[in-house]
Amino acid sequence: MKFSINRTLLLGNLNNVARAVSTKPQMPILTGVKIEVKKDHLIMTASNSEIAIQSVISDTNDLIIQEEGVVVLPGKYLLDIIRKVESEMIDFMTFEDNVVKILADQSNFTLNVLDKEAFPHLSFENSQDMMMLDVLNLKQIIKKTTFAASLSEARMVLTGVHFALSDKRFEAVATDSFRLAQKILFLDNIPDIKVVIPSHSLDELNKIIEDLEEIVEMHFTKTKALFKYKNILFQTRLIEGVFPNISSLIPTNFLTELTFNKQEIIAAIERASLFTSGESTNIIKLTLTEEGIVEISSTHNEIGAVLEKIQPKKCSTMVPFQIAFSSRFFLDALKVFDSPEVTVHFTGEIKPFIITGEYDVNHLQLILPVRVA
Repeated sequence: MKFSINRTLLLGNLNNVARAVSTKPQMPILTGVKIEVKKDHLIMTASNSEIAIQSVISDTNDLIIQEEGVVVLPGKYLLDIIRKVESEMIDFMTFEDNVVKILADQSNFTLNVLDKEAFPHLSFENSQDMMMLDVLNLKQIIKKTTFAASLSEARMVLTGVHFALSDKRFEAVATDSFRLAQKILFLDNIPDIKVVIPSHSLDELNKIIEDLEEIVEMHFTKTKALFKYKNILFQTRLIEGVFPNISSLIPTNFLTELTFNKQEIIAAIERASLFTSGESTNIIKLTLTEEGIVEISSTHNEIGAVLEKIQPKKCSTMVPFQIAFSSRFFLDALKVFDSPEVTVHFTGEIKPFIITGEYDVNHLQLILPVRVA
């Protein structure tokens, strides 16, 4: 194997592929990046059993192939080297079968190769169930849902985002049983499928898809989802299990609806939760007074108390009430809205409430309140 490649081109592709490099020392082969040098292109692949990423670089002036070959190099050290060197072109060549030389200006590195026969055979095949989606909408789905997925593996299906596609409706939902995030798109030419994709896989994909003008091709099988973006193939396993039916959880009748300036309510809640930030519950109270003022408060027996007052932009019905909830959940939900104003739809003091935004079409966040003495 022998080739020369532009450092910037290599680093950009390697940064993407390396997101799938395993950090588990008990699986040494999965800590590597497989480099396949063909006659007119180069393929880099990495997998950590959860996701697999492949990048194909065509032979251009920035890639000069002199000899074909296949090697698996330690991903962490390969990435560190390419990041640190400064030469415009970098030369790679195999040396004595088990060593690769990397030459960059005055720098000369040698890397011991990993056993290429032990690298898993990966298939990035298309499927019949596929659809096209622009990057902007895909990033919106990921941004507005993944944070609400569960971090506990006690119910594995809740660690993912449920994609339900049917009859031109694309619904993405994530929940950890205490909060819920939903984003809906209406599209033509979509397959009829239901899959659960690991939330952290979608977060990694979100870091790769940056060009908002591009289209992502999505393929679904019973066990995998494949996303094709530019010269990148991103594949993730699916989570088995039945995702809960959330349609009955979303309220449609409300006690009152309060509209706030998003930045004002965020700032008020951040101040009100200062004394609770060290606690896992982060519980604060929201009170609507008879005068139409919203009071946000918290109390810590050892530190003190906080009381914030804020005037809502609108109030649909002046019904004095009080509700308690997790400030962290509320802030997480607020921060994914693009609208400058958000509306909180309350159904009662101990019933779930939802948050919507004028410009966040077909998107809502639901939060369960907590009982406090």
